[in-house]
Amino acid sequence: MGRSLTTLLGNIQPSSESANYETWQENLLRGRLRLSLWLTLTYVLTIAFGYWHMAAFLPSEFAEFSATYRALIFPIFAFTGLSLCFWLTLHSTQFGQQYPNLIFLGFSWSVTLVPQIIGTLFGSVYIDILSLCIILLVQAALMPVRWWLHVISQVGAVGYYVGAYLTLGLTPVDGEPVHQASIFLYLFWFCFICDLAVFLYKRLQRTEFESRRQLQAFLHTITHDLRTPVMGASMVLKNLLNQSGESVLVNRSILERMWQGSDRQLSLLSSLVEAHDTEVRCLVLHCQPLHLQPFVQSVLADLEPLLTQNQVTLKNLISADLPPVSADDAQLWRLFTNLITNAVKHNPPGIELVLSADIEAAMLRCTIQDSGLGIKSEQCPYVFELYAREARSRYVPGLGLGLYVCRQIILAHGGKIGVNSSLGSGSTFWFTLPLSRRINPIGCSNSSN
Repeated sequence: MGRSLTTLLGNIQPSSESANYETWQENLLRGRLRLSLWLTLTYVLTIAFGYWHMAAFLPSEFAEFSATYRALIFPIFAFTGLSLCFWLTLHSTQFGQQYPNLIFLGFSWSVTLVPQIIGTLFGSVYIDILSLCIILLVQAALMPVRWWLHVISQVGAVGYYVGAYLTLGLTPVDGEPVHQASIFLYLFWFCFICDLAVFLYKRLQRTEFESRRQLQAFLHTITHDLRTPVMGASMVLKNLLNQSGESVLVNRSILERMWQGSDRQLSLLSSLVEAHDTEVRCLVLHCQPLHLQPFVQSVLADLEPLLTQNQVTLKNLISADLPPVSADDAQLWRLFTNLITNAVKHNPPGIELVLSADIEAAMLRCTIQDSGLGIKSEQCPYVFELYAREARSRYVPGLGLGLYVCRQIILAHGGKIGVNSSLGSGSTFWFTLPLSRRINPIGCSNSSN
Protein backbone atom coordinates (compact mmCIF):
# COMPACT_ATOMS: atom_id res chain seq x y z
CA MET A 1 0.00 0.00 0.00
CA GLY A 2 2.91 2.30 0.64
CA ARG A 3 4.45 1.93 -2.79
CA SER A 4 4.56 5.05 -4.92
CA LEU A 5 2.59 5.43 -8.13
CA THR A 6 5.73 5.32 -10.23
CA THR A 7 6.88 2.09 -8.62
CA LEU A 8 3.46 0.55 -9.14
CA LEU A 9 3.29 1.58 -12.78
CA GLY A 10 6.83 0.44 -13.39
CA ASN A 11 6.28 -3.00 -11.92
CA ILE A 12 2.84 -3.91 -13.27
CA GLN A 13 3.52 -6.67 -15.77
CA PRO A 14 1.55 -9.73 -16.85
CA SER A 15 3.02 -12.71 -15.03
CA SER A 16 2.95 -14.90 -18.14
CA GLU A 17 5.26 -12.66 -20.16
CA SER A 18 8.65 -14.05 -20.94
CA ALA A 19 11.62 -11.84 -20.09
CA ASN A 20 12.60 -11.43 -23.73
CA TYR A 21 9.10 -10.48 -24.82
CA GLU A 22 8.76 -7.99 -21.97
CA THR A 23 12.07 -6.41 -23.01
CA TRP A 24 10.76 -6.10 -26.55
CA GLN A 25 7.61 -4.38 -25.26
CA GLU A 26 9.67 -1.97 -23.14
CA ASN A 27 11.89 -1.01 -26.07
CA LEU A 28 8.93 -0.53 -28.40
CA LEU A 29 7.09 1.61 -25.86
CA ARG A 30 10.13 3.81 -25.19
CA GLY A 31 10.81 4.39 -28.87
CA ARG A 32 7.21 5.05 -29.84
CA LEU A 33 6.66 7.35 -26.85
CA ARG A 34 9.26 9.77 -28.15
CA LEU A 35 7.70 9.73 -31.61
CA SER A 36 4.20 10.20 -30.18
CA LEU A 37 5.29 13.10 -27.96
CA TRP A 38 6.92 14.95 -30.85
CA LEU A 39 3.99 14.24 -33.16
CA THR A 40 1.40 15.40 -30.62
CA LEU A 41 3.41 18.49 -29.69
CA THR A 42 3.57 19.41 -33.38
CA TYR A 43 -0.19 18.88 -33.66
CA VAL A 44 -0.89 21.12 -30.65
CA LEU A 45 1.41 23.89 -31.91
CA THR A 46 -0.17 23.72 -35.35
CA ILE A 47 -3.71 24.03 -34.01
CA ALA A 48 -2.63 26.80 -31.61
CA PHE A 49 -1.05 28.71 -34.50
CA GLY A 50 -4.32 28.38 -36.42
CA TYR A 51 -6.29 29.93 -33.57
CA TRP A 52 -3.68 32.69 -33.14
CA HIS A 53 -3.85 33.47 -36.85
CA MET A 54 -7.64 33.64 -36.62
CA ALA A 55 -7.53 35.94 -33.58
CA ALA A 56 -4.90 38.23 -35.11
CA PHE A 57 -5.98 38.43 -38.76
CA LEU A 58 -9.59 37.20 -38.79
CA PRO A 59 -11.05 38.77 -35.63
CA SER A 60 -14.61 38.61 -36.93
CA GLU A 61 -14.43 34.82 -37.23
CA PHE A 62 -12.73 34.48 -33.86
CA ALA A 63 -15.45 36.63 -32.28
CA GLU A 64 -18.02 34.01 -33.26
CA PHE A 65 -16.74 31.83 -30.42
CA SER A 66 -18.18 32.45 -26.97
CA ALA A 67 -16.31 34.64 -24.51
CA THR A 68 -15.65 31.62 -22.27
CA TYR A 69 -14.16 29.64 -25.14
CA ARG A 70 -11.98 32.58 -26.25
CA ALA A 71 -10.71 32.94 -22.70
CA LEU A 72 -9.96 29.22 -22.41
CA ILE A 73 -8.40 28.38 -25.75
CA PHE A 74 -4.94 29.92 -25.43
CA PRO A 75 -4.31 28.89 -21.77
CA ILE A 76 -5.32 25.35 -22.75
CA PHE A 77 -2.86 25.21 -25.64
CA ALA A 78 -0.13 26.85 -23.54
CA PHE A 79 -0.39 24.43 -20.63
CA THR A 80 -0.89 21.44 -22.94
CA GLY A 81 2.26 22.36 -24.85
CA LEU A 82 4.23 22.91 -21.63
CA SER A 83 3.02 19.59 -20.26
CA LEU A 84 4.08 17.76 -23.43
CA CYS A 85 7.49 19.45 -23.29
CA PHE A 86 7.86 18.37 -19.67
CA TRP A 87 7.12 14.72 -20.45
CA LEU A 88 9.32 14.84 -23.54
CA THR A 89 12.21 16.11 -21.42
CA LEU A 90 11.52 13.57 -18.68
CA HIS A 91 11.39 10.80 -21.26
CA SER A 92 15.02 11.50 -22.16
CA THR A 93 16.19 11.04 -18.57
CA GLN A 94 17.10 7.80 -16.81
CA PHE A 95 13.91 8.07 -14.77
CA GLY A 96 11.81 8.27 -17.92
CA GLN A 97 13.56 5.27 -19.44
CA GLN A 98 12.94 3.29 -16.27
CA TYR A 99 9.23 4.13 -16.03
CA PRO A 100 7.78 4.25 -19.56
CA ASN A 101 4.29 3.45 -18.21
CA LEU A 102 4.25 6.71 -16.27
CA ILE A 103 5.47 8.66 -19.31
CA PHE A 104 2.68 7.07 -21.36
CA LEU A 105 -0.03 8.23 -18.95
CA GLY A 106 1.55 11.67 -18.62
CA PHE A 107 1.64 12.03 -22.40
CA SER A 108 -1.97 10.91 -22.78
CA TRP A 109 -3.39 13.04 -19.99
CA SER A 110 -1.48 16.11 -21.21
CA VAL A 111 -3.90 16.26 -24.13
CA THR A 112 -7.04 14.73 -22.62
CA LEU A 113 -6.91 15.81 -18.96
CA VAL A 114 -4.94 19.07 -18.78
CA PRO A 115 -7.50 21.00 -20.90
CA GLN A 116 -10.28 19.79 -18.60
CA ILE A 117 -8.36 20.93 -15.51
CA ILE A 118 -7.85 24.38 -17.08
CA GLY A 119 -11.57 24.52 -17.83
CA THR A 120 -12.36 23.63 -14.22
CA LEU A 121 -10.16 26.48 -12.99
CA PHE A 122 -12.14 28.83 -15.23
CA GLY A 123 -15.40 27.50 -13.78
CA SER A 124 -16.43 25.48 -16.83
CA VAL A 125 -16.49 21.88 -17.97
CA TYR A 126 -14.40 21.47 -21.11
CA ILE A 127 -13.75 18.37 -23.17
CA ASP A 128 -12.61 18.36 -26.80
CA ILE A 129 -14.07 15.18 -28.31
CA LEU A 130 -12.03 15.54 -31.51
CA SER A 131 -8.69 15.91 -29.68
CA LEU A 132 -9.62 13.06 -27.35
CA CYS A 133 -10.32 10.73 -30.27
CA ILE A 134 -7.14 11.80 -32.08
CA ILE A 135 -4.91 11.12 -29.08
CA LEU A 136 -6.56 7.74 -28.45
CA LEU A 137 -6.03 6.85 -32.09
CA VAL A 138 -2.38 7.93 -31.92
CA GLN A 139 -1.88 5.77 -28.83
CA ALA A 140 -3.47 2.70 -30.42
CA ALA A 141 -1.67 3.10 -33.76
CA LEU A 142 1.82 3.98 -32.54
CA MET A 143 1.95 2.18 -29.17
CA PRO A 144 -0.09 -1.04 -29.54
CA VAL A 145 1.24 -2.64 -26.35
CA ARG A 146 -0.10 -2.96 -22.79
CA TRP A 147 -3.78 -2.50 -23.48
CA TRP A 148 -4.43 -1.90 -19.78
CA LEU A 149 -2.45 1.36 -20.00
CA HIS A 150 -4.79 2.53 -22.74
CA VAL A 151 -7.80 1.70 -20.57
CA ILE A 152 -6.37 3.64 -17.61
CA SER A 153 -5.73 6.71 -19.76
CA GLN A 154 -9.27 6.58 -21.17
CA VAL A 155 -10.92 6.09 -17.79
CA GLY A 156 -8.92 9.00 -16.35
CA ALA A 157 -9.95 11.40 -19.11
CA VAL A 158 -13.64 10.49 -19.30
CA GLY A 159 -13.94 9.94 -15.55
CA TYR A 160 -12.66 13.44 -14.79
CA TYR A 161 -15.28 14.97 -17.07
CA VAL A 162 -18.10 12.99 -15.45
CA GLY A 163 -16.85 13.89 -11.98
CA ALA A 164 -16.47 17.60 -12.77
CA TYR A 165 -19.87 17.82 -14.40
CA LEU A 166 -21.86 15.83 -11.86
CA THR A 167 -20.14 16.61 -8.55
CA LEU A 168 -19.00 20.22 -9.08
CA GLY A 169 -22.04 21.30 -11.05
CA LEU A 170 -19.96 23.30 -13.52
CA THR A 171 -21.39 24.67 -16.75
CA PRO A 172 -20.18 23.22 -20.07
CA VAL A 173 -18.33 25.59 -22.39
CA ASP A 174 -20.74 27.42 -24.74
CA GLY A 175 -23.60 25.89 -22.77
CA GLU A 176 -23.44 22.73 -24.88
CA PRO A 177 -23.44 19.70 -22.61
CA VAL A 178 -21.63 16.62 -23.88
CA HIS A 179 -23.14 14.21 -21.41
CA GLN A 180 -25.80 12.95 -23.81
CA ALA A 181 -26.07 9.20 -24.11
CA SER A 182 -25.19 9.32 -27.81
CA ILE A 183 -21.86 11.04 -27.10
CA PHE A 184 -20.87 8.59 -24.38
CA LEU A 185 -21.99 5.67 -26.53
CA TYR A 186 -19.75 6.96 -29.31
CA LEU A 187 -16.81 7.37 -26.92
CA PHE A 188 -17.37 3.92 -25.47
CA TRP A 189 -17.24 2.20 -28.83
CA PHE A 190 -14.30 4.29 -30.00
CA CYS A 191 -12.31 3.40 -26.87
CA PHE A 192 -13.40 -0.24 -27.05
CA ILE A 193 -12.28 -0.62 -30.66
CA CYS A 194 -8.91 1.02 -29.89
CA ASP A 195 -8.35 -1.24 -26.87
CA LEU A 196 -9.42 -4.33 -28.80
CA ALA A 197 -7.02 -3.47 -31.61
CA VAL A 198 -4.16 -3.09 -29.13
CA PHE A 199 -5.06 -6.36 -27.40
CA LEU A 200 -5.27 -8.33 -30.66
CA TYR A 201 -2.02 -6.81 -31.92
CA LYS A 202 -0.32 -7.81 -28.70
CA ARG A 203 -1.58 -11.39 -29.04
CA LEU A 204 -0.39 -11.50 -32.64
CA GLN A 205 3.04 -10.17 -31.73
CA ARG A 206 3.31 -12.56 -28.80
CA THR A 207 2.54 -15.50 -31.08
CA GLU A 208 4.98 -14.29 -33.71
CA PHE A 209 7.66 -13.66 -31.09
CA GLU A 210 7.23 -17.16 -29.67
CA SER A 211 7.28 -18.67 -33.18
CA ARG A 212 10.54 -16.91 -33.96
CA ARG A 213 12.02 -18.10 -30.69
CA GLN A 214 10.99 -21.69 -31.38
CA LEU A 215 12.28 -21.47 -34.94
CA GLN A 216 15.64 -20.19 -33.73
CA ALA A 217 15.89 -23.06 -31.25
CA PHE A 218 14.82 -25.46 -33.98
CA LEU A 219 17.46 -24.19 -36.42
CA HIS A 220 20.07 -24.32 -33.66
CA THR A 221 19.17 -27.96 -33.05
CA ILE A 222 19.38 -28.78 -36.75
CA THR A 223 22.78 -27.09 -37.00
CA HIS A 224 24.11 -28.91 -33.94
CA ASP A 225 22.72 -32.35 -34.75
CA LEU A 226 23.73 -32.33 -38.41
CA ARG A 227 27.14 -30.78 -37.79
CA THR A 228 28.23 -33.27 -35.12
CA PRO A 229 28.30 -36.42 -37.33
CA VAL A 230 29.78 -34.44 -40.24
CA MET A 231 32.61 -33.18 -38.04
CA GLY A 232 33.23 -36.69 -36.73
CA ALA A 233 33.38 -38.17 -40.22
CA SER A 234 35.59 -35.30 -41.40
CA MET A 235 38.09 -35.89 -38.58
CA VAL A 236 38.21 -39.63 -39.29
CA LEU A 237 38.78 -39.08 -43.00
CA LYS A 238 41.44 -36.46 -42.30
CA ASN A 239 43.33 -38.86 -40.01
CA LEU A 240 43.11 -41.59 -42.63
CA LEU A 241 44.47 -39.28 -45.31
CA ASN A 242 47.43 -38.41 -43.09
CA GLN A 243 48.58 -42.02 -43.29
CA SER A 244 51.38 -42.71 -45.77
CA GLY A 245 50.91 -44.91 -48.82
CA GLU A 246 48.30 -45.23 -51.51
CA SER A 247 46.27 -47.86 -49.66
CA VAL A 248 44.71 -47.12 -46.29
CA LEU A 249 43.51 -49.77 -43.86
CA VAL A 250 40.33 -48.87 -42.05
CA ASN A 251 39.21 -50.62 -38.88
CA ARG A 252 35.70 -51.99 -38.78
CA SER A 253 34.90 -49.91 -35.68
CA ILE A 254 35.74 -46.72 -37.59
CA LEU A 255 33.44 -47.69 -40.44
CA GLU A 256 30.68 -48.48 -37.95
CA ARG A 257 31.00 -45.05 -36.35
CA MET A 258 30.93 -43.37 -39.75
CA TRP A 259 27.88 -45.42 -40.72
CA GLN A 260 26.14 -44.50 -37.47
CA GLY A 261 26.85 -40.82 -38.09
CA SER A 262 25.51 -41.03 -41.64
CA ASP A 263 22.47 -42.94 -40.44
CA ARG A 264 21.88 -40.26 -37.85
CA GLN A 265 21.94 -37.57 -40.54
CA LEU A 266 19.51 -39.52 -42.70
CA SER A 267 17.15 -39.93 -39.74
CA LEU A 268 17.19 -36.21 -39.04
CA LEU A 269 16.60 -35.32 -42.68
CA SER A 270 13.82 -37.91 -42.93
CA SER A 271 12.10 -36.44 -39.89
CA LEU A 272 12.24 -33.01 -41.51
CA VAL A 273 10.73 -34.32 -44.73
CA GLU A 274 8.09 -36.23 -42.78
CA ALA A 275 7.06 -33.16 -40.80
CA HIS A 276 6.96 -31.07 -43.96
CA ASP A 277 4.76 -33.61 -45.73
CA THR A 278 2.26 -33.75 -42.88
CA GLU A 279 2.20 -29.95 -42.69
CA VAL A 280 1.80 -29.25 -46.42
CA ARG A 281 -0.16 -32.29 -47.55
CA CYS A 282 -3.06 -33.88 -45.73
CA LEU A 283 -2.64 -37.49 -44.72
CA VAL A 284 -4.45 -39.97 -46.94
CA LEU A 285 -5.78 -42.76 -44.74
CA HIS A 286 -6.70 -46.28 -45.78
CA CYS A 287 -8.80 -47.24 -42.80
CA GLN A 288 -9.88 -50.77 -42.00
CA PRO A 289 -10.99 -52.69 -38.90
CA LEU A 290 -7.96 -53.29 -36.71
CA HIS A 291 -7.64 -55.25 -33.46
CA LEU A 292 -5.36 -53.22 -31.23
CA GLN A 293 -3.88 -55.86 -28.91
CA PRO A 294 -2.11 -58.05 -31.52
CA PHE A 295 -1.17 -54.94 -33.49
CA VAL A 296 0.55 -53.32 -30.48
CA GLN A 297 2.23 -56.62 -29.66
CA SER A 298 3.80 -56.58 -33.13
CA VAL A 299 5.02 -53.01 -32.61
CA LEU A 300 6.58 -53.95 -29.26
CA ALA A 301 8.29 -56.95 -30.81
CA ASP A 302 9.81 -54.68 -33.45
CA LEU A 303 11.02 -52.28 -30.74
CA GLU A 304 12.32 -55.01 -28.42
CA PRO A 305 16.05 -54.29 -29.07
CA LEU A 306 15.53 -50.63 -28.13
CA LEU A 307 13.52 -51.54 -25.02
CA THR A 308 16.10 -54.10 -23.92
CA GLN A 309 19.01 -51.75 -24.49
CA ASN A 310 17.39 -49.09 -22.30
CA GLN A 311 16.33 -51.57 -19.58
CA VAL A 312 12.65 -50.71 -19.95
CA THR A 313 10.12 -52.58 -17.78
CA LEU A 314 7.13 -53.08 -20.07
CA LYS A 315 3.51 -53.70 -19.09
CA ASN A 316 1.06 -54.22 -21.95
CA LEU A 317 -2.40 -54.02 -20.37
CA ILE A 318 -4.30 -53.72 -23.65
CA SER A 319 -7.02 -56.37 -23.61
CA ALA A 320 -7.58 -58.76 -26.49
CA ASP A 321 -11.36 -58.40 -25.96
CA LEU A 322 -11.50 -54.79 -27.13
CA PRO A 323 -13.54 -54.11 -30.28
CA PRO A 324 -11.57 -53.25 -33.42
CA VAL A 325 -10.80 -49.66 -34.33
CA SER A 326 -11.10 -48.01 -37.72
CA ALA A 327 -7.53 -47.01 -38.52
CA ASP A 328 -4.76 -46.98 -41.09
CA ASP A 329 -2.34 -49.67 -39.93
CA ALA A 330 0.72 -47.97 -41.46
CA GLN A 331 -0.01 -44.61 -39.82
CA LEU A 332 -0.94 -46.29 -36.54
CA TRP A 333 2.40 -48.12 -36.59
CA ARG A 334 4.17 -44.77 -36.95
CA LEU A 335 2.09 -43.39 -34.09
CA PHE A 336 2.93 -46.12 -31.57
CA THR A 337 6.57 -46.24 -32.68
CA ASN A 338 6.99 -42.49 -32.24
CA LEU A 339 5.30 -42.37 -28.83
CA ILE A 340 7.16 -45.37 -27.40
CA THR A 341 10.50 -44.27 -28.86
CA ASN A 342 9.88 -40.77 -27.50
CA ALA A 343 9.30 -42.14 -23.99
CA VAL A 344 12.41 -44.34 -24.10
CA LYS A 345 14.90 -41.95 -25.67
CA HIS A 346 13.88 -38.85 -23.73
CA ASN A 347 14.29 -40.48 -20.33
CA PRO A 348 17.18 -42.12 -18.49
CA PRO A 349 17.42 -45.94 -18.69
CA GLY A 350 15.34 -48.16 -16.42
CA ILE A 351 11.90 -46.57 -16.75
CA GLU A 352 8.60 -48.44 -16.54
CA LEU A 353 6.30 -48.26 -19.56
CA VAL A 354 2.59 -49.11 -19.25
CA LEU A 355 0.24 -49.41 -22.23
CA SER A 356 -3.53 -49.54 -21.74
CA ALA A 357 -6.77 -48.92 -23.63
CA ASP A 358 -10.43 -48.37 -22.67
CA ILE A 359 -13.67 -47.67 -24.49
CA GLU A 360 -15.08 -44.13 -24.26
CA ALA A 361 -18.39 -43.75 -26.10
CA ALA A 362 -17.69 -44.50 -29.78
CA MET A 363 -13.93 -44.06 -29.33
CA LEU A 364 -11.08 -46.12 -27.95
CA ARG A 365 -8.82 -44.22 -25.57
CA CYS A 366 -5.23 -45.47 -25.52
CA THR A 367 -2.58 -44.41 -23.00
CA ILE A 368 1.19 -44.80 -22.88
CA GLN A 369 2.46 -44.03 -19.39
CA ASP A 370 6.10 -43.79 -18.37
CA SER A 371 7.78 -43.35 -15.00
CA GLY A 372 10.40 -40.96 -16.32
CA LEU A 373 11.32 -37.36 -15.64
CA GLY A 374 8.01 -35.86 -16.68
CA ILE A 375 7.29 -32.53 -18.33
CA LYS A 376 6.49 -29.17 -16.79
CA SER A 377 2.72 -28.83 -16.70
CA GLU A 378 2.82 -25.47 -18.49
CA GLN A 379 4.70 -27.09 -21.40
CA CYS A 380 2.17 -29.89 -21.94
CA PRO A 381 -0.13 -27.98 -24.32
CA TYR A 382 2.82 -27.19 -26.61
CA VAL A 383 4.73 -30.49 -26.91
CA PHE A 384 2.83 -31.38 -30.09
CA GLU A 385 3.76 -28.13 -31.84
CA LEU A 386 6.03 -28.25 -34.87
CA TYR A 387 9.07 -26.54 -33.32
CA ALA A 388 8.55 -27.58 -29.70
CA ARG A 389 11.18 -29.63 -27.88
CA GLU A 390 10.77 -30.88 -24.37
CA ALA A 391 13.16 -29.93 -21.59
CA ARG A 392 13.89 -33.62 -20.99
CA SER A 393 15.21 -33.94 -24.58
CA ARG A 394 18.71 -33.42 -23.22
CA TYR A 395 18.95 -37.22 -23.01
CA VAL A 396 18.96 -37.49 -26.78
CA PRO A 397 19.71 -34.91 -29.46
CA GLY A 398 17.01 -34.48 -32.06
CA LEU A 399 14.48 -32.23 -33.67
CA GLY A 400 11.49 -33.28 -31.59
CA LEU A 401 9.23 -33.75 -34.62
CA GLY A 402 7.81 -37.15 -33.64
CA LEU A 403 5.04 -35.78 -31.42
CA TYR A 404 3.99 -33.30 -34.08
CA VAL A 405 3.60 -36.14 -36.58
CA CYS A 406 1.61 -38.12 -33.98
CA ARG A 407 -0.86 -35.28 -33.62
CA GLN A 408 -1.31 -35.04 -37.38
CA ILE A 409 -2.03 -38.78 -37.58
CA ILE A 410 -4.61 -38.69 -34.79
CA LEU A 411 -6.34 -35.59 -36.16
CA ALA A 412 -6.58 -37.26 -39.57
CA HIS A 413 -8.33 -40.21 -37.88
CA GLY A 414 -10.79 -37.85 -36.20
CA GLY A 415 -9.43 -38.41 -32.72
CA LYS A 416 -7.73 -36.33 -30.05
CA ILE A 417 -4.29 -36.51 -28.47
CA GLY A 418 -2.78 -35.01 -25.33
CA VAL A 419 -0.40 -35.50 -22.43
CA ASN A 420 -0.82 -35.36 -18.66
CA SER A 421 2.43 -34.76 -16.83
CA SER A 422 4.31 -32.84 -14.19
CA LEU A 423 8.03 -32.55 -13.58
CA GLY A 424 9.36 -35.58 -11.71
CA SER A 425 6.14 -37.61 -11.97
CA GLY A 426 6.40 -39.23 -15.38
CA SER A 427 4.18 -38.63 -18.38
CA THR A 428 0.97 -40.15 -19.71
CA PHE A 429 0.36 -39.67 -23.42
CA TRP A 430 -3.18 -40.44 -24.52
CA PHE A 431 -5.08 -40.47 -27.78
CA THR A 432 -8.46 -41.62 -29.08
CA LEU A 433 -9.33 -43.66 -32.17
CA PRO A 434 -12.77 -44.31 -33.68
CA LEU A 435 -14.24 -47.78 -33.30
CA SER A 436 -14.71 -49.66 -36.55
CA ARG A 437 -18.50 -49.39 -36.46
CA ARG A 438 -18.13 -45.61 -36.81
CA ILE A 439 -17.25 -44.23 -40.22
CA ASN A 440 -14.80 -41.42 -39.62
CA PRO A 441 -15.85 -38.26 -41.50
CA ILE A 442 -12.92 -36.22 -40.25
CA GLY A 443 -9.51 -36.10 -41.82
CA CYS A 444 -8.12 -35.28 -45.18
CA SER A 445 -9.12 -38.36 -47.13
CA ASN A 446 -10.18 -41.74 -45.80
CA SER A 447 -10.59 -44.74 -48.04
CA SER A 448 -10.61 -48.45 -47.51
CA ASN A 449 -9.08 -51.11 -49.68
